[in-house]
Amino acid sequence: MLNIIPGRLNMVSRASFLKALALASFALAMPAAADDFEDMVSAERAFAADAIARSTREAFVAALADDGLVFAPGPTNGKRVWEARPVDKNRLEWAPAVAEVAASGDLGYTIGPWRFTAEGADQPASSGQFFTVWKKQTDGKWKVLIDLGVSGAAAAFPEKVLRRGGLGVGPAPTWKVGVAELRQADLAPAGALTPRMVSADFLRLRDSQAPDGRAEGQAFASTAVRMDTGLAVSSAGDLAATWGGGAGGPSWLRIWRRPSAEDAPGLGWQLAVDLAKPAAGQVE
Repeated sequence: MLNIIPGRLNMVSRASFLKALALASFALAMPAAADDFEDMVSAERAFAADAIARSTREAFVAALADDGLVFAPGPTNGKRVWEARPVDKNRLEWAPAVAEVAASGDLGYTIGPWRFTAEGADQPASSGQFFTVWKKQTDGKWKVLIDLGVSGAAAAFPEKVLRRGGLGVGPAPTWKVGVAELRQADLAPAGALTPRMVSADFLRLRDSQAPDGRAEGQAFASTAVRMDTGLAVSSAGDLAATWGGGAGGPSWLRIWRRPSAEDAPGLGWQLAVDLAKPAAGQVE
């Protein structure tokens, strides 16, 4: 069963927040079947096609899980946000370039280029990279758990999707690498990165920059007094997503991988993807 845990981080009472965290244990799962990956990618492509066939609003309302989130400015129920918007003839297009799925086949993500063309315009007005976390529902269908993106230079839409990660390889670690450890790792301020945090194939997403693997960055400034946060962990315990944001503060969406027993003892969650955006009105 997929573990999804929302939370609120009061910036003046972080210690009491950490004391409230509970440990979780996860069972070792077999590697995800090829069709789990393909089904998730197909769901992303169908989502994009629906936005063209009907409208962006209708596509998001249909694709989002009931508890799915978008940022406005912090994580907010996505269906309510999109249902409040009018249907228009603006054109939002996108295509997945890379994707990864948990060993248990119930949590994954897609990343790729997007472009926006206003109604009546001949050329796109903006472009960038999207980052969508997907979760499998009890009926076997994939739905959007959380969606965020960055602006940037236009990129060609790929025909094939690169599969990331090597999940399901090696036994689970014998040391604690659970929810409490994940929450601790996710306390790293949005924007801050060091080489010790990241995986070998780390991917960084920032506004106005092409995706890269640079494990460096300074924390974004914040005047927020509270940040809404959350996390989701696959039932295999091998892949996790964390997110957060709020008025006056930066926003982030991260993918983490759990180490295996074959890694260095005590190794914690490794950051595989990091998207961070400064607070509205601020620049990096």
